[in-house]
Amino acid sequence: MLASVVTLFTTSLVATQLYKSVDQDGNIVYSDTPTPGAEQLKPPPLSTVESAPKPAAAEKTEAEAPEGSEGAPAKKPPTKYTTFAIAQPRNDDTIWDNTGSIPVALQLEPPLDVENGHSIWVYVDGSAVVRKSQSLVQPLSNIDRGTHKIRAEIRDEKRRTLKRTKNVTVHLKRASAIPRGGP
Repeated sequence: MLASVVTLFTTSLVATQLYKSVDQDGNIVYSDTPTPGAEQLKPPPLSTVESAPKPAAAEKTEAEAPEGSEGAPAKKPPTKYTTFAIAQPRNDDTIWDNTGSIPVALQLEPPLDVENGHSIWVYVDGSAVVRKSQSLVQPLSNIDRGTHKIRAEIRDEKRRTLKRTKNVTVHLKRASAIPRGGP
C-alpha cells in the first residue's frame, strides 16, 4: 500500500511542472503554469524510508506480554500518592460571591495516574459535586450561602478511594437584595 502511494505521488510530481517567476511588484510567484520569463524548477528527489516490519505474535516483549488474560496489556503498578491537599480555599476562609462560586485548587504529588484510571472527585457537605475529573483546579458553582465542608478524593476505575484530603471549612457569603432594617 505504502509503495503504491509513493509511486502515485512520485508520478504526479513528474507529470507536474513547477515554474518560478517575478511579478510586476517584485513578488516571487510559484505556479504550475508557465508565464513569460518564468524559470522551470526541478524538485529535489523524494526521500523514502522503509517501515520496520511488524513483530509477529510470538515475538512480544515483556511490556506487551498479557497480564492474567490473553491479549490484555500489562498495567503499571498503581501510583502511591505522597501529597494530596486542598490548597485553596484555606480552612475557615470566608468567600464573598453572589453567584455561589468557590474556586478549589488541589496539590498532588506525584501527578494523577490517568493511565490506571485514577480520577479526582470533589465533595461539598458529603455530596459529590465533581466526578471523574483529571484537573487540579475545580471551580465549584451555584453553592448556597452558608458554611460548607469541602474535601477531595482520588479514586480508581472501580471507584475505590485511594487518597483523601482533609476537610476544609468555608463560609460563603452572598449579598442580599433585602435592604437592611427590613422592608
